[in-house]
Amino acid sequence: MAAAHSTNVRPRVSLAGMRRHSVLFLGCAEPAILEALERFFAVQCLDGDGERFALREHLADKAALISAETLVIDATDLHAAPMLRAICSIVPGATGIDLAACTRAGVMVTDVPQRGHDATSRLTMSLIAVDNLTAAFGFGRLGGHPKRLLNTELRCLLGCCL
Repeated sequence: MAAAHSTNVRPRVSLAGMRRHSVLFLGCAEPAILEALERFFAVQCLDGDGERFALREHLADKAALISAETLVIDATDLHAAPMLRAICSIVPGATGIDLAACTRAGVMVTDVPQRGHDATSRLTMSLIAVDNLTAAFGFGRLGGHPKRLLNTELRCLLGCCL
């Protein structure tokens, strides 16, 4: 008897037993956002209370951070997160993130355009952040070219434009 297949299930990317990049989502993530992220990444959600040192602890082994909260990220935080390669802020402007320190550390930083404060706008901004993260790691249709990259010196970090 043949196994039934659901057409609504999207495959997760796994290449020859390689682990997926570990991502921290800071804030409350909608199921649609988690589903989109889990196609390429191993996701941990942290409904943040703003505890700075707890954030450092959670970022220690993460390759990326998506934040729906205003963040303060500086060189000390980046030093504590040696695997970090991308920060995708769902808050427009990403004002608390030290872009110079991120650039020196090779960490791409993206933000999203302001769409409003209602649930639909927050979902749209979150999906833009997911696209940015996917592109920052070289996946998806924008692979290597995340939109709204704030430290443009790091564009094409994958070497695709050389």
